[in-house]
Amino acid sequence: MYIPKYSQVQDLKLIKSFIEDYSFGTLINTSSEGVTANHYPFLVDQEGEKLVFWTHLALGNPQWKQLSQSLKATVVFTGPHAYVSPVYYKDPLNVPTWNYTAVHASCDCEVIKDATTVQGLMNRLVNHYEAKNGTNWNYDLPQDFHEGLLKAIVWIKLSATSVDAKFKLSQNRDKDDYQGVIEEFSKRTSENDRELLKYMKLTTPEKFK
Repeated sequence: MYIPKYSQVQDLKLIKSFIEDYSFGTLINTSSEGVTANHYPFLVDQEGEKLVFWTHLALGNPQWKQLSQSLKATVVFTGPHAYVSPVYYKDPLNVPTWNYTAVHASCDCEVIKDATTVQGLMNRLVNHYEAKNGTNWNYDLPQDFHEGLLKAIVWIKLSATSVDAKFKLSQNRDKDDYQGVIEEFSKRTSENDRELLKYMKLTTPEKFK
């Protein structure tokens, strides 16, 4: 991913928090069949200075077999984004652009076969997303039914070897233009625009403070 220095994010804590907020990612790999890209919910952990992702695929999805052979993949997480009109700037001599947030992680892959680990991950996934959803579904299924479900999926561990985070949020503008964008998004009420404003404030360059 092309990342000018002004939009590069290296704060691992912020990157992990962003991924937790926008954890429905795109898993991409290449194989003899070409490029494969699919979309999954992820869990994220931090092991030392590295991020680790977990997700599951349908047994009938050939991507897990490709991953077990190539052992390499990229996971892409995207967050809030929005069109930026020149009318937000103080300087009228400008053109439109797009503000956005994205993280790309290059990963080593491992197919998880241990039944106890798989069960633990499934419990964690359900509990995690039920909590985020504000619901409390009871994951207490008949044993034979539950075992059948687990046999129909494959869990993958993805250990990040590199992480590129790009928050392109008007940091390359001068102070007046940057403040104009902040003022515009401060007026908005949509969740996307409020989230974009949140990340603008989290990454405000020192020169604008």
